[in-house]
Amino acid sequence: MKIFCRILMLLSVLAFSSCARTDMPAFIPMPEHVDMGAGFYALPSDPVVACPDSSYLTLGDFAETCLPSMELAVSDDGDIVILPDQGLKEGEYVLDVKKNRIRISTGSYAGAVYAFATLGQMISDGMVPVSCISDSPRFGWRGFMLDVSRHFFSVEEVKTILLKMAQYKFNRFHWHLTDDQGWRIEIKAYPQLTAQGAWRDHENHGHDVKCADIARSTDNPSFILDPSKITDKGYGGFYTQEEIHEIVAFAASLGIEVIPEIDMPGHSLKVVEAFPELSCGGVAKWGNHFSVPLCPGNDDLLTFAKNVYREVFELFPYQYVHIGADEVEQVHWKNCPKCQARVRNLGLKDETALQAWFVSEMHDFFSENGKVMIGWDEIVSGDAPEDAVVMWWRGWRPDTRDVAAEAGHDLIISSSEYLYLAGDQNRNSLAKVYGWDPVMDGLETHQDKVLGIQAHLWTELCPSFANACGRIFPRLFAVCETAWSRPEQKDFKDFESRVMKHIRDFDAQGLNYRIPDISGFCDENVFIDSVVVEVEKPFDDLVVRYTSDGSVPRSDSPVYEGPLTVREECVLHFRSYTSEGMPGDIYRARYSPAEYIEAVKPADDFLEPGLKADWYEYRGEACDSIETAAFNASYVTEGIYIPEEVKGNIGLVFTGYVNIPEDGIYSFYTYSDDGSYIKIDGRMVVDNDGPHSRVERSGQAALEKGLHSIEARYFDHSGGILEAGWIMPDGERRRFSAGDFLH
Repeated sequence: MKIFCRILMLLSVLAFSSCARTDMPAFIPMPEHVDMGAGFYALPSDPVVACPDSSYLTLGDFAETCLPSMELAVSDDGDIVILPDQGLKEGEYVLDVKKNRIRISTGSYAGAVYAFATLGQMISDGMVPVSCISDSPRFGWRGFMLDVSRHFFSVEEVKTILLKMAQYKFNRFHWHLTDDQGWRIEIKAYPQLTAQGAWRDHENHGHDVKCADIARSTDNPSFILDPSKITDKGYGGFYTQEEIHEIVAFAASLGIEVIPEIDMPGHSLKVVEAFPELSCGGVAKWGNHFSVPLCPGNDDLLTFAKNVYREVFELFPYQYVHIGADEVEQVHWKNCPKCQARVRNLGLKDETALQAWFVSEMHDFFSENGKVMIGWDEIVSGDAPEDAVVMWWRGWRPDTRDVAAEAGHDLIISSSEYLYLAGDQNRNSLAKVYGWDPVMDGLETHQDKVLGIQAHLWTELCPSFANACGRIFPRLFAVCETAWSRPEQKDFKDFESRVMKHIRDFDAQGLNYRIPDISGFCDENVFIDSVVVEVEKPFDDLVVRYTSDGSVPRSDSPVYEGPLTVREECVLHFRSYTSEGMPGDIYRARYSPAEYIEAVKPADDFLEPGLKADWYEYRGEACDSIETAAFNASYVTEGIYIPEEVKGNIGLVFTGYVNIPEDGIYSFYTYSDDGSYIKIDGRMVVDNDGPHSRVERSGQAALEKGLHSIEARYFDHSGGILEAGWIMPDGERRRFSAGDFLH
């Protein structure tokens, strides 16, 4: 069919050689092959979609998202015809648009869903461009996880997420239903789990109090707890088994499998509160880092777990079920007589082996019931059963990923470094997610073990649906294109332009998103005499508000309506607002008067290209104390980055000279996880110090033409990320490279 499609399009191109070809639609994800023709197909006001059999009739709800008045019928004739093609693989489709009809060839129901997802992105004012698209996914597993245990989301909110997933060709919904903060699934054998575990006192709960504080201090209504989820029982909610059936069926109509997670033996505080006898010592409390886990030395735990999972298996018809098994504080088992008796009786080595025994017992139960177990990557400690799937999340522990692959486990790549969406979306984060490839960094030899990738939204500080959407989008677009499209097709600048078009549709849909960055300033700015501040907006209709008194911009702060002239030292704060009044990030920009710093003449006339980089075995939390650690090695680098040989505990000190091509005000930046800074001629220009996740910070210096001393520092304890560069006086932004430095 692909070859036939290409032949047809070649003939079409020849026939319309005198006509202009249609512009490429803003596809996300980018299809594998797109051949654009000339002209358009005008959709009828009530198009008929013909499908091959009744199994496709559930497609209607999704098809209506792009064809609101369509009619779906079992037929071989219609305006849009779905044609079965057994020669196409799972998820593969061909979308052939002529001037008088549309044909969709697919070998599966899912392929039809993806074809309609693509079609929906092509329609504009009832017109579909003539084209032929042949497409298939890169990875079979394209997942998204929603944590509903920390904050509960309604059935309709979950359905909205599922619909968005389908529009961007995701096919696995990982539903994190239980954790320390909430039990969200009805288990008929144990009604107390929801009667007690689905509700909490939000006025005294740490996460809820923090959300309320953020809402007040930042004037951000998305941090206010949803009042519809506050009842006389407390704050929260749960899904009845009937509601779960409803959601599973809805997801199936979208080509999405729902993967439940019931977390054991850790992250089970709500279980212990309801059934204290299932923990070591019969208490529900917080330990050193995590909650007190369930007691694997207690025979009743296996009975409880099997009863729970048995009901779960009946609710979710797919092969995969997630057991969790992460972040278990095993130290409590050391002092538990029942656990130690289990260790002795089974001849186990230690508490890690005890957890492995529990996981193995549950794995056998899963297998007996036709299910495949998924666990977080902690399950590889203690020889997990080979057919258990490992979800690798600890980005700082690539060894667990590699051990799992070498042991024969299938892998789902879920690196916290790139695929955890709960954190603040700092500048360049969209580019970071997009630029990453899941089979790089040593996994190339185990590509056959990679099922796919999955993004995650942990919701400790996501108390509303608006807040959740603001964290998910648009970064989920980057995840979907990485999961679906081939690496050679990816182009960030092109992708970014497509993203801008897609998120504008969210306003009309009433969905929140992270507003793209405003720009035109650094964190630290300098000026000679005065400076004109021109804020650049990604959308013309955004409202930017600002303050000059150090306060957070609020919905009634002055509106930025044009350039601001700064003549004296001040701190400006900026914040953008959507047409719906939802606030974006808060930006701080200090402006300080300065004079040009004279160039220096190095004592050594025989300088060499590059920077000297010294690596120390550093375990501290501040850049200035790096030299107190043991020295490892020295390198010469072409820029400010982590040399390939540098691993583990990192303290890097870069020294040399930066070559300034002409007098002017230069902007410098670092993007790092953890701390970094840049000093020019002994003056702090970029202060990005301290332990933190990936953050970009920037600053300016007024520099004369010539050489200026530069010192840059960086630390991390697990091999993090470091990028640095500068912005020229003419506005050109680029990474540091060979020729910028001497040493």
